[in-house]
Amino acid sequence: MNEDFLGQYVQFPEDQPLINGCGLPESEDLISPKKIIENLDTVFMGRNIFYTTSTISTNEDAKILAPGAQDGTLVIAETQTGGKGRLGRRWESPLGGIFMSLILKPQIDPAKTPSLAIPVGYSIAKTLEKDYSLLTQVKWPNDVLVNGRKVAGILCEMKVGVNRISYVIVGIGVNANIELASMPEDVRSKSASLCEEAGQVIVREHLIANILNTFEPVYFQFLDSGLEPLLSEIEQILAYKGHKVVVENTAHGTHQSESGILQGLDKDGRLILSTSEGIQKAFSAGDVSLRQVVEPNIGECL
Repeated sequence: MNEDFLGQYVQFPEDQPLINGCGLPESEDLISPKKIIENLDTVFMGRNIFYTTSTISTNEDAKILAPGAQDGTLVIAETQTGGKGRLGRRWESPLGGIFMSLILKPQIDPAKTPSLAIPVGYSIAKTLEKDYSLLTQVKWPNDVLVNGRKVAGILCEMKVGVNRISYVIVGIGVNANIELASMPEDVRSKSASLCEEAGQVIVREHLIANILNTFEPVYFQFLDSGLEPLLSEIEQILAYKGHKVVVENTAHGTHQSESGILQGLDKDGRLILSTSEGIQKAFSAGDVSLRQVVEPNIGECL
């Protein structure tokens, strides 16, 4: 393992040796891994934490750590300089947000793993709803909305060995204590700030712990039975269900789109679209993106 890379991180709990032998600066503005662990009810998620103030990407760092890391290890940074979302899109990562990557080592069929982002999103949405009394939705395949705008995103990446999963990295970004006015215009128009929506400063340690507390039992159910037992609950908060949407596919440098009514999800996490011809089509996440079609309001002529 690259010691120069590890030198930027501090490892918790403290009964394990610190990677670089240093402590953390005392500041209420920085995340405290100790406080995260104190608020955990989990069996294994988040019980081992690597923390740094700044990195290029927590997902990329987690990939380096993963081969020797405990299942459930959490990698957290205060800010990222090269954070990314699905389809290679840049994820804005200013101070005040939550940028973390969870290392998982599930013993399941690799074909089931791409749908994992859906129960992760569901768990985040239910946590925000419970903790802050907000109207939350899951936007297929990997976003969480608050009052119709994106407040969190998920990026799942995996490495597969011979017929088995070596590891899955679950990257999570949350616009926690971020002022939307400080973000680029194109991002600002589609995004939500959790502190602004909730009307309070977000205690990030509590939120991180509660996301893991909510997700772990959902994850165990996913490992045991797949996505199907969770679908009815997920579809209750599925964004755009019953509305007209456009599914856009940018695979292999092409651009194809299909419009129709979003009917829901199947047991494999694929989006089910009903076209104007009455044909039902299923779409896997892959290189696909989703947007709602906003119908114009037509007023009466007087």
